[in-house]
Amino acid sequence: MAEPGETFQASSVEVVVRSKFLDRPFPSELVLVEAILESMRGARRSGWSAALELDAGVGLADIVLANRNPKSTRSLKALASIPTRLAPLLDPATSARVTSLSELAAMLGLSASAASRILTTLRGSGVIRPLADGFSLASVENPPFKTIVAIEAKLSDWGRALVQAYRNQQFANESWVVLDHCYHRAALKNVHQFARAGVGLASVAQGRGLFVHVAAQMTGPVSLGKRWTAQAALAKRMLAR
Repeated sequence: MAEPGETFQASSVEVVVRSKFLDRPFPSELVLVEAILESMRGARRSGWSAALELDAGVGLADIVLANRNPKSTRSLKALASIPTRLAPLLDPATSARVTSLSELAAMLGLSASAASRILTTLRGSGVIRPLADGFSLASVENPPFKTIVAIEAKLSDWGRALVQAYRNQQFANESWVVLDHCYHRAALKNVHQFARAGVGLASVAQGRGLFVHVAAQMTGPVSLGKRWTAQAALAKRMLAR
């Protein structure tokens, strides 16, 4: 005989033995976010960190989990030292192609005067080494974060969450939508949209933790540039702690 609050899963069918203490909706998205983080604390291993409302150039991601690469302090400091929008310049393949002001202007699509201001910023950050016929950009061979997981948290608006989660694949290895478990059934009726987008779907119930309905596909990051932007934004957050 099941006790109140127990959950059984048979394929995609979920049977819940309810009591008056179950299925209380979260009062706000902030409380939902806190519950998501709490539900993941036991599962996360050392080396993982969490950042809230991270801007990687595709809109704010509610939660970003990042797994730190070992021996990456040097690259962490290099990425944290420059504006996030310039982080793609430190990609090894990109930095090797930028050795003059004209090449920098062409890479960024800027005028010579605008590129000159960017060059001044990069010099101030210590990532430029002067050469006899130009300069060299310091490259980041080992990005500080090995795996990035983005989570979009919404009480019930699964459609809006899915749109942002799809964008988050530009920079994240995995992208998820996590809803209040009280309002997850509408999303389940459209589960094919999550599967087609490669976005994971989960829900959180107060007092019962996390329910995974669709696993995220590890397809990202789609954009190399956004990946570096996210790496820099996370590096800044980590060093600011």
